Amino acid sequence: MQKIEIACNSIGSCIQALNGGADRIELFENLSDGGCTPSYGTIKASLTLGLPIYVMIRPRGGNFCYNTIETDIMLHDIEACKNIGVHGIVFGCLNAHGEVDIDLNKRLLNAWAGPATFHRAIDRCKDIKSASHKVLDLGFERILSSGGANDVLKGLNQLKSMQEDIGKHIVIMPGAGVTSQNAAHILSITGCNEIHATCKSSSHFMDPNFNPEFKDVETISNEIEVKALVKAVREL
Repeated sequence: MQKIEIACNSIGSCIQALNGGADRIELFENLSDGGCTPSYGTIKASLTLGLPIYVMIRPRGGNFCYNTIETDIMLHDIEACKNIGVHGIVFGCLNAHGEVDIDLNKRLLNAWAGPATFHRAIDRCKDIKSASHKVLDLGFERILSSGGANDVLKGLNQLKSMQEDIGKHIVIMPGAGVTSQNAAHILSITGCNEIHATCKSSSHFMDPNFNPEFKDVETISNEIEVKALVKAVREL
């Protein structure tokens, strides 16, 4: 059966994903930068919901090449995730040549010693096929990818190739631009069995007691869209 992972940027998003029927949550914060490590409190709250929680380990936005200080931060966050009972983590480290950083990824995997997803850092690699084999050899459980494109629909041929090449040994999970309208098509074309989506919507807080100069917006996963995605995938 196909599995649906919802990318959640807050505990509110996690609750929407749970109510919508998601199989797993990728937990992060800082959606505008593609996701960073969430707070300890958010992680702890998410673990009470009963879904598998995979926490993103990423100290900042931007590229995926990390210095010594940033590496230490990631190791501390991994240790916190181990201590609190997180089910899995999500990360990906590259070197300055656009290749998978074997040594750093191995160091983080060894520190974690559990299930891990290599995220869309792989889409920045100059040779995705070579990179995917390196990720497989490192021992990651899963690769989250848009096939090297900004939008998953543009990377379907690459994802199909990855699935055919190594899909029997590691999970290939399409993501980036997935909706309830295109999820079945994506899975059908690629042959993949897992899919990743945010199912996000935005809401404006317009209480008249607050300063009207500020138009605060919350971006959150939407239960209705999660349900629609689940329905579309389960009907395959």
